[in-house]
Amino acid sequence: MSTVATASHSRNAALAVAPSRGADHAWDVMVVVVANAAVVLGLWVRHGGVHTLDKPGGALIAAGQLTGLIGTYAVLVQLLLMSRIGWLERHVGFDRLAVWHRWNGFAAVSLLASHAVFITLGYATEGRQSIPAQLGDFIRHYPDVLMSIVGLALFVAIAVTSVRAARRRLTREAWYALHLYAYLAVALAFAHQLSVGTDFSTDRLARVWWIALYLAVFGAILAWRVGRPMRFNARHRLRVLEVRPESVGVVSVYIGGRDLDRIGARAGQFFLWRFLTGTGWARAHPFSLSAAPNSRFLRITIKELGDDTGRMQRLRPGTRVFAEGPYGTFTAERRTRRDVALIAGGIGITPLRALVESLDADAGDVTLLYRVVSDHDLAFRDELARLARRGLQVHELVGPEIGDDRTDRLGVPALRALIPDIARRDVYVCGPPAMLDALRRRLRVLGVSRRHVHFERFDY
Repeated sequence: MSTVATASHSRNAALAVAPSRGADHAWDVMVVVVANAAVVLGLWVRHGGVHTLDKPGGALIAAGQLTGLIGTYAVLVQLLLMSRIGWLERHVGFDRLAVWHRWNGFAAVSLLASHAVFITLGYATEGRQSIPAQLGDFIRHYPDVLMSIVGLALFVAIAVTSVRAARRRLTREAWYALHLYAYLAVALAFAHQLSVGTDFSTDRLARVWWIALYLAVFGAILAWRVGRPMRFNARHRLRVLEVRPESVGVVSVYIGGRDLDRIGARAGQFFLWRFLTGTGWARAHPFSLSAAPNSRFLRITIKELGDDTGRMQRLRPGTRVFAEGPYGTFTAERRTRRDVALIAGGIGITPLRALVESLDADAGDVTLLYRVVSDHDLAFRDELARLARRGLQVHELVGPEIGDDRTDRLGVPALRALIPDIARRDVYVCGPPAMLDALRRRLRVLGVSRRHVHFERFDY
């Protein structure tokens, strides 16, 4: 372990901090989602769903109707969660939305698959025929059922490839391309809902409300995932200014453009970047700003990890850049305490390097633990040394990959020794998923409350 020396430095400006309102806004979103789910359930009751229970196979049919209604509603919520609505992302956070998106997706697919099973079994029981015969009857005599079956198959395929074991076998590009089929699956299932679903085929008001939900969701997607990025890039016209080596396999890309001071980005945030050379236009990659944004350039730092990151190491000045963002709440606004601990693993140093510049603090208020496997992996050494002379405490922790809670360089004893008052600090963490999971557990042992641990969970 090596430690960069610190120098005493004080600032007269007082630090004003306010508690994060992210949790309050999260509850607001949940209330809206649950309220609309209650409307969906009310439609089923209003259209005689309870009376279905009295028929042969009625319990199965009722279960099929309910799982179908809630499942399709969950799909709309799924699309809305990742539509990148500015207000939603800004107040709830990209990381939290991603977690909601993941679990809501599995729930939606499970409900839709259950709908198919329950409805088939229920109608087969009611008509006293075999399962194959009932399936054939659905396909031949019920409008748009075949399209809905294809749509369900697409949803299941997307869910299967989202399981972590399966996702590790896919490139980011392949995984993303497969997820685009979700829009086709929604389109295939939509006509089936209106033509066969009794809640919409016979009730004009319910039909209008359901269509309005779809229009609102897809309107948000078009506005925020298409319209906003197009306006952003037409205004700022981003281009690569310079590619500068930082360490072995790591480069910083400096990006210029028009009116950069009006982008509104904050240190710690990230953009989705497309470099318009070769096939780069079709692939968006999330990279955090590695320096506080300014009017001259935006800087990102990229480690070669395969796929497109190798090509990005060789970008040429003048290359056009298409960006979406800024995203993320991994910023100084989350801070509620004067003293701060920053913990970086590998290339996870990038947002923390930028964040240091935006933390108003006296000497010793901010401590950075920078964990890498070897000295060759250390980036920004000169910059961190300059910041240390201005009061930042930096500990470079060099050694093998993460170990157990007792012996690791970021284990409980090590953290207690390096930052004895860590329980009284805000803690920002960025690094590989395994490190994040381990550190969140260790910080709880050390008495750091969950509300004072800040992190973003996305792939670099």
